[in-house]
Amino acid sequence: MIGITKTICSYGYHTLTVQVEVDILPGLSGLQIVGLGDSAIKESRERIHSAIVHSGFEFPVKYIVVNLAPNEKPKEGAMSELAICVAILIASGQLPQEYFVDKVLLGSLSLNGELQNTSGLMGATLHASQLSQISSVIIPHGGLSDVDCIPDLVLYPLRFMSQLRQIVSGAISPWKNSFIHIPKVTREIDMSEVIGLENAKKGLAYCVIGRHHSMLIGAPGTGKTLLSKAVGSIQPQMSRNEILETSCIYSMTKLLNTNLVYHRPFRSPHHTTSGIAMVGGGTKPMPGEVSLAHNGILFLDELMEFPAATLQALREPMEDRIITVSRAKGSFRFPANFQLLAATNPCRCGYLFSSKQVCSCGPLLVQNLYRKIVGPFLDRISVELEIPEPPGYNLPDERNEKNSQWWLEKINEAHKRMLRRNGNISNSQLQLENVKKIYGTLKNYENILRNYSAANMLSNRGIVNTLRLGVSIMDFHESAVMRDCFLEEAFRYRVICHLKAKLLDRVA
Repeated sequence: MIGITKTICSYGYHTLTVQVEVDILPGLSGLQIVGLGDSAIKESRERIHSAIVHSGFEFPVKYIVVNLAPNEKPKEGAMSELAICVAILIASGQLPQEYFVDKVLLGSLSLNGELQNTSGLMGATLHASQLSQISSVIIPHGGLSDVDCIPDLVLYPLRFMSQLRQIVSGAISPWKNSFIHIPKVTREIDMSEVIGLENAKKGLAYCVIGRHHSMLIGAPGTGKTLLSKAVGSIQPQMSRNEILETSCIYSMTKLLNTNLVYHRPFRSPHHTTSGIAMVGGGTKPMPGEVSLAHNGILFLDELMEFPAATLQALREPMEDRIITVSRAKGSFRFPANFQLLAATNPCRCGYLFSSKQVCSCGPLLVQNLYRKIVGPFLDRISVELEIPEPPGYNLPDERNEKNSQWWLEKINEAHKRMLRRNGNISNSQLQLENVKKIYGTLKNYENILRNYSAANMLSNRGIVNTLRLGVSIMDFHESAVMRDCFLEEAFRYRVICHLKAKLLDRVA
């Protein structure tokens, strides 16, 4: 008979349901694995032989053919070793086929039959939990802490392959799911450490509520980077699904240092980061920084120092919230629901608009820098904040009374109101018809829209993004209806067009 089991294999970031088929044929003793497995899978033959013998089973002294279906999809990693062993034992009549029809088997093996945890177990188990025909998953005991929080899943954690007999007989009970216990946030930078800049703090709070993209522009030393890093301390807590989804990405990319990613990521790549590292790709496509910032913040410090091609590559994921990478081996879709937060000096030296120092940059250099952030890229930015120079050099020692906890409480309440109204969709992703319904009660809607759109020279996309920002402002102020002041405030966060006018005066 042919032994059949199910497992999960990975290729780069993506996971794939694999059916392991084993046939025992007459002939010389040997074990052949086919189905586009990588070197780790092909080298598992001797481990499989040794693990079966040391687990108290009999290894068939015949020609064994193992097929990993679907045949045309490449597979990598040693997570399929347990499934191959069980399929061999089923084909040789040592284990019943019917017991493993609705089970997924995950884990690599040591020579003595001990199950070993492998990278990507979180993603594979989460993938298995979404399969309707699967009732339970058999995993290594060492990986239990990584996956025991996945909802609606029955787990059988094993230390040794010899325990398979106990599972079949019912001597081992399944593991029940536990709840996610979210540890307390440790804030590196508190909002109270940022002196002044109340308008910028409020604008960034609006962005956090609705997950809008934002940009800070100002002279060196005005607090752009400090304020941006403090935004990481006012992120609302992720939902259970967001925790599992984000943890899955970090697990598959081998960046998971703890059991789960409990708090929203804050990624800050250097400005020398390449386009592939930013959006994902490579010979074996893997997620980039936009995917590692999924459900969190992608902070780009010194925005104008990034290569123009890298910034333009962000345009699609900023709006679509996914990134599709096409290669010869196929197309790969990576999640990219990130919130962009950028900070930049107005020019290379930073003193283009300064009243204290003279800019040393030439007109051509300044114009080339601004070409990177105009047009379609800027249309996707909802909040543009000009950070003013401090009035003097003697800053007060005391902290601001509005610390991160104060802002976080306001943001959490607004975030809950947003999700209740939108159905778990952020304001930045609202469809235009839903936005119009919210603005339906606003009497001066047409006049405000006409006047401010012309003054700020906004495109249709820029107008829609500003309208979405107005909804977040409404949520922040705990209002059930839209008001004129909310929409006007949203348009006041458009400052780049006025900076461009000042720029033309300087370079003229």
